[in-house]
Amino acid sequence: MTLTEEQLASYHNDGFVLLENAFSSDEIETLCIALAEDQLVRGPRLITENDGVTPRSIYASHTRHPVFELLVRTERLLGPARQIAGDDLYVHQMKVNSKQAFGGEQWAWHQDYIVWRDADNMRAASQVNVALFLDDVTEFNGPVIFLRGSHRLGTLERGASAREHGTGHIDPDSYSLTPVELADLAKRHEMVSPKGARGGVLLFSPQIVHGSGTNVSPFARRLLILTYNPVSAAPCPAAPRPEHLVGRDHTPLEIDRGPFDRP
Repeated sequence: MTLTEEQLASYHNDGFVLLENAFSSDEIETLCIALAEDQLVRGPRLITENDGVTPRSIYASHTRHPVFELLVRTERLLGPARQIAGDDLYVHQMKVNSKQAFGGEQWAWHQDYIVWRDADNMRAASQVNVALFLDDVTEFNGPVIFLRGSHRLGTLERGASAREHGTGHIDPDSYSLTPVELADLAKRHEMVSPKGARGGVLLFSPQIVHGSGTNVSPFARRLLILTYNPVSAAPCPAAPRPEHLVGRDHTPLEIDRGPFDRP
């Protein structure tokens, strides 16, 4: 899959671009089965909602399950990521954020890069997020909301310290914008929430301001998010957070012509 000039322009101007129908329903079902298998074993890689039971996030499935190991190398994801961030990329982070029916909690308004800068010694905002819709995303089940073009503001400094989190998982609440900041930014940057059928792919900047509300619908909303980063911009020294949260292997990924690559 190759981004057109128009799609690249949308990414650079808006901070995101949505590619609809990138994966088939059967392929998504394969991923959902693999995700259910990976969630069976509890551990620090699995983050729950406040009830201590409902999954909220699961990290680094590509290091444990062969289906996800193949997915991160597929041309349909790695190809567009290379167009944006360069050819020599590794997976800095993989996670699935889940919002279960009638209860998936919100994610505070934040930027991604500043957290990685503080927690992982990330040297530059050179990453690209590639998100895959595992469910239909609607206005009712907590879609990600972006402030269009806010990535061009650069890094919005926060007073929080990511290193205070002993588990390694950092909730965006710790780096969230204040209501006053958000109100001011929203006057200059349109709020927009990309939506679509399962199988869509959403690419977005590590510096775009984003958040999401609760899921008030009877339909789950799961978003698989890969963060690709250039090897030349890998953390130095090695990322201090636990291995189950971030990638240690900075070897450039090669495209794998496997089951997720159509002929």
